[in-house]
Amino acid sequence: MAGTGLFAEILDGDVYKYYADGEWKKSSSAKTVAIINPTTRKTQYKVQACTQEEVNKVMESAKTAQKSWAKTPLWKRAELLHKAAAILKEHKAPIAECLVKEIAKPAKDAVTEVVRSGDLVSYTAEEGVRILGEGKFLVSDSFPGNERTKYCLTSKIPLGVILAIPPFNYPVNLAVSKIAPALIAGNSLVLKPPTQGAVSALHMVHCFHLAGFPKGLISCVTGKGSEIGDFLTMHPGVNCISFTGGDTGIAISKKAGMVPLQMELGGKDACIVLEDADLDLVAANIIKGGFSYSGQRCTAVKVVLVMESVADGCVFTKDVNKAILISDAMETGTVQINSAPARGPDHFPFQGLKDSGIGSQGVTNSINMMTKIKSTVINLPTPSYTMG
Repeated sequence: MAGTGLFAEILDGDVYKYYADGEWKKSSSAKTVAIINPTTRKTQYKVQACTQEEVNKVMESAKTAQKSWAKTPLWKRAELLHKAAAILKEHKAPIAECLVKEIAKPAKDAVTEVVRSGDLVSYTAEEGVRILGEGKFLVSDSFPGNERTKYCLTSKIPLGVILAIPPFNYPVNLAVSKIAPALIAGNSLVLKPPTQGAVSALHMVHCFHLAGFPKGLISCVTGKGSEIGDFLTMHPGVNCISFTGGDTGIAISKKAGMVPLQMELGGKDACIVLEDADLDLVAANIIKGGFSYSGQRCTAVKVVLVMESVADGCVFTKDVNKAILISDAMETGTVQINSAPARGPDHFPFQGLKDSGIGSQGVTNSINMMTKIKSTVINLPTPSYTMG
C-alpha cells in the first residue's frame, strides 16, 4: 500500500514529506496541502506546504550537487538510472494506487503508466550514453581562406539546475520524461509536482532515492503555487525549465528570463476526415481520441473536420499522398495519419507551435535541450595536414 513498507519513510503521520538533500523532511511552515480524491470528493492525502526559504536551500543544494554529478562517468549515471527504473517497476502497485486515488486514473492505466515510466528511464539511460558519448571534430581549412591551423573539439555539457513541472494527468510519466534526460546529461533536478498527483510523484522520487543518487541531486518540493510557484520559476538558481500543462506555461515563459524553456501546453487536436476514409476506423479513433481517460489528455480530440460528402459517416483517408500534402500544409507540431492524436512512444519527438509550446519533447530531444555545446579550439603554430 501507499506510504507503507518500502515507502513508510516518506510519510509522517498522515502527511507526506518533501525530498531535499537526500532526506525526507517536514516543512518548517507546519502547513499542509490537501489532495482531494476525485471519486469520493474527500481528502485522500496531505503534503507539505514548503516555504520560499526551503526552496532557496533546495536550489543551493542542487547547484552544489550538480558540480560533482557532472564529473560522474556516463556509464555510472546510466547504471543508477537503470537501477531506479527497476525499483520503479518492481513497486508499481503502490504508485498505481496513488494514481487511482489522486487523479482517478483507471487501475489498469495507472499500472501501465508506472511500467511505461520505468521503460522510459532505462531507454533514456541507453540513449544518453550513445549521444552524449559523441562529439565533433572540425578543422579550420574546411572554411574558405583558412589553412589547417585550428582544431575544434565540441561536446555537450549540462546546463546546471533543471526545474521540472509535470501535469496532473501523467504525474509520474511526464515527471520521469524530464528527470531522466536531465540526470543522464549531468544536470541536477528540482521537481515541483502538481497538487493532484503529488503523492504519486513522491513515491516515484523515492525510487530514485533508493537507487542511490547523490544527496541534493534530486529534490521534490510540494506546496501551494501561490506561495512557491512564481518563486520557483523566477529563481536565479534555475538554468532550464521543463513544463507540461496549459496556459500557466505562457505566464511562466514571460517571467522566466534568459533560461532555456521546454513547454508542452496542449493543442486543438483536430481530426480531418477525407472522402475515402475507412469510416469504422475513423469512428473508433474519434471516440477513443476524444473520450479515453475522460478526455483528460493534452492530445484529446477536440475538433472533427469532415468533408461534406461523408459527413454523415465520418472518415480519415486511404490516400497517403493526400495525407502527406495536408500534413505538409498544416502548421502543427505532430500529424497522425489514420489514428487519433497521441503522444508517444516516449522516444518520438513531441512538440507544438505558437501557444502550444516551445521546443520539443521525446527522449533524444529532451537530452539535447538540457545540454549546451562547448567548443575547445587547439591553435597550431603552423598548418598541419594528415598525409595518409
